[in-house]
Amino acid sequence: MVFFVAILITLTLFCPGVRFAFAAESTGLSLSPPTFEISANPGDTIKNVIRVQNISEKNIRVVVDKRNFTAVGEEGSVGLTEEETSFSLASWMTPGWPEFDLPAKSNISFPFEIRIPLNAEPGGHFGSLIFKIGGLLPGQAGAGVSQELGALILLQIAGKTKEEATLESFQVKRSLWEYGPVEFEARVKNEGNVHLKPHGSLSITNVFGKQVANIPIEGRNVLPGAIRKIPFSWDRKNLFGHYVATLSLGYGDKGKALITTTSFWGFPYRVGGIVLTVLFVLGFLLFRARRRISLALRILLGKNV
Repeated sequence: MVFFVAILITLTLFCPGVRFAFAAESTGLSLSPPTFEISANPGDTIKNVIRVQNISEKNIRVVVDKRNFTAVGEEGSVGLTEEETSFSLASWMTPGWPEFDLPAKSNISFPFEIRIPLNAEPGGHFGSLIFKIGGLLPGQAGAGVSQELGALILLQIAGKTKEEATLESFQVKRSLWEYGPVEFEARVKNEGNVHLKPHGSLSITNVFGKQVANIPIEGRNVLPGAIRKIPFSWDRKNLFGHYVATLSLGYGDKGKALITTTSFWGFPYRVGGIVLTVLFVLGFLLFRARRRISLALRILLGKNV
């Protein structure tokens, strides 16, 4: 069950295309918005609401829980945990109600509150409100399905924060490409204490130094202490010659930058191999027939044989 929640949280936090709501079709429950990015000061009390909608044809009972979350691996996955760290948030969160009933085809604005201690450590704090669908209401017929959905809360507390990232690696997946798309991968490590979302562009120049592509790179969240793989590609079919790729990523409120380069070759070696083979065979045949060709040319030009 925790694994199911982790998948949903991964989609909402780390996939840039997901912005508004998500739903589990088997239960018909959706949350909107799926993520909250909040800035606050020590001692503040933050109040907000999540729109919880039952889009199914059945009444459901929802139980609310809360967890901290941390990054897992480098693919953008996260894991829920009750462990307390310097980045924890769950203990400051208070759901509006521990559980509630939600009739079919209805929705509510579910309130929650965050009470930030006066001695709260500046930087990022991360938690999730978990909505557990416990099946059907008492007396209803049918089989109930137990599932969970999570809404993420990314809180940044003002004070002495550290925004720092390093580029662990940047590489093209092969040094020689017959044709595109050419695939790249950057690995960004968050060395600070707030979550970062590096974004920028990839510039590609050919052997003459002319820019042949400028590819935008959409930001993806990187939690403190985590490394995040960021894949992207150059969607060009025909490639020929030597190319240099320059990656430029900006991050943080002060506009810090990460810049590095790599290079690769493009050559249609299968087609090229056929052409070279034909030319070799043709050259060999011409070499073998060079005396006949020379004699024919002399006769054609009217010279004595």
